[in-house]
Amino acid sequence: MSALARCRWLVSVAVFVQLVVLPAAAPATVGMEKQLGEEFVSQARKGLPLIYDYEINEMVSDIGGRIVRALGMQPFDYEFFVVRDDSINAFAVPGGKIFVHAGLISRVKSEDALAGVLAHEVAHAHAHHAVRQQQKGAAAGYASLAGIFLALINPVLGQAALMASQAKTLEYQRDFEREADFLALEYTRRSGFDPQSMLELLRVIYDEQKINPTSVPPYFLSHPLTAERMANIEGVLGRLEWERESVPVASKRLLRAAAVARGTSQRRAKAVGDYEAAVSSADTGEERLSAVEMAGVLMVHGEDYSTALAYLREAVAGGRNLDRELGRALLRLGEYDEALPLLKRAVEKRPGDWNALADLGEAHYRLSDAEQAVAAFEKSWELSPWRPRVAESFARALDLAGKRERGYYFLAVVAETTGRLDRALLYYRKALPGLEEGGEEWKQASSRLEQLEDAAEQPHRQPRTPVARLRGLYDRG
Repeated sequence: MSALARCRWLVSVAVFVQLVVLPAAAPATVGMEKQLGEEFVSQARKGLPLIYDYEINEMVSDIGGRIVRALGMQPFDYEFFVVRDDSINAFAVPGGKIFVHAGLISRVKSEDALAGVLAHEVAHAHAHHAVRQQQKGAAAGYASLAGIFLALINPVLGQAALMASQAKTLEYQRDFEREADFLALEYTRRSGFDPQSMLELLRVIYDEQKINPTSVPPYFLSHPLTAERMANIEGVLGRLEWERESVPVASKRLLRAAAVARGTSQRRAKAVGDYEAAVSSADTGEERLSAVEMAGVLMVHGEDYSTALAYLREAVAGGRNLDRELGRALLRLGEYDEALPLLKRAVEKRPGDWNALADLGEAHYRLSDAEQAVAAFEKSWELSPWRPRVAESFARALDLAGKRERGYYFLAVVAETTGRLDRALLYYRKALPGLEEGGEEWKQASSRLEQLEDAAEQPHRQPRTPVARLRGLYDRG
């Protein structure tokens, strides 16, 4: 993120803080927590490098969803997000919004260990810890609470939002942290995961922290990892006699997610070495096939498509199904005819894969099939309407199909969601004449145009983002 973009996001965060700030003594309701969560997610979509990869998001949401379902009825709709950052970090925002960094996903050894971290964050949200702590005076109102979350997301932006003297407020109170640990162990057990894996993950990081105290992962600035905390967890596990029948190992789903995480969040020099070493040391059988498959997945998501192609072809020749990755590599290398059938098969196998759908739409567009391109982009957008590049490709396909004004509509939505309000205003003006009058998109564009024009005339007013309305539009579809 550029310095200018950071400044703009800080301004938007300041506006967000003003929107949700409450007196320190005001009791927080569930509705207020939901509002804070929704507003924070809205700002996060503008300023955070979120990962919108179907495979990694589906895995995290599936594991998190299992934990939430084990709790029964909940006052929040829990959502899980992945941040494109290589640090070991995760945090919960009031209202059931859980964020986990790519660096944590790439370092856990099993889905059970990841479940332990997610369960801990669910516990903080479920027990309303952030708001309860604010009400006890540990943080001065929702404004400080928002600044705290900002610091957890991005240390650079956080330093601008919080004075150094406030750093201590990042820590959950000891009782809350102990409660979250206890609840997380119970949640993982209840949802079918191994609670011991959480302890093993913490023990590895704790040992590293003792060797090099200056390199504390961001996660443990807000969740202090002390000998007392480790002893409490060990004590709970011992008292409840949770004995494992087998040691959890990394699933193929986790291995692929780790490759996606590293490919999108690490520099090539840091990410590639482990995978190339695994290929070099592997035997000629199943071990080598697994190694070249994961190397190919890494290279595709690191956008090194030429190198990925060799690995992927070898893995496919050995019987691995890599239509999604091989199709994307061929598409990016301009081999549209060869990519198209692979991407069609990938979508048939997983119709909800919004990335494969977008790639399929791009392949159809490159082959001048406007109707099929629009259909694929439409489905992709409905499933995940937060990707500027996809919106731009969708707009090009609509232009090819003779529907340029509708393309401007999607560009406007993304521009507004990412904070480019002047550009959004321009696109809405261009879109409106070509939209079906009275239709949902026409209503949305008319409403947003009116609010943006009003805000332009009164600069001190900030229009609310179209997130909720956009979700509602497609939820009905």
